Amino acid sequence: MTSSRDTVTVTFNGADREVDYQPHAAVQALLAHAKQAFGMQEAPNNHLLSLFTEGGVELNDNLSAKDAGVTPGMLLVLRQSTVKGGA
Repeated sequence: MTSSRDTVTVTFNGADREVDYQPHAAVQALLAHAKQAFGMQEAPNNHLLSLFTEGGVELNDNLSAKDAGVTPGMLLVLRQSTVKGGA
């Protein structure tokens, strides 16, 4: 029996957390799980946070995790978005 549980590692301010995700769910759902893993869901400016690949590419919140290129075991970076921050 195979596990339906896929995980990625999310790093934030030097700390890593393993986060469950569903490949066909939106990146936005993965982002919410990542914020929860770091206790950031109530933090000020948490709406400015986004997930990035190790190469610095921001994941599109509206794509499914699979369509955004997320794969099990991948390392993602939680940090402030340059787009969401606005001017």
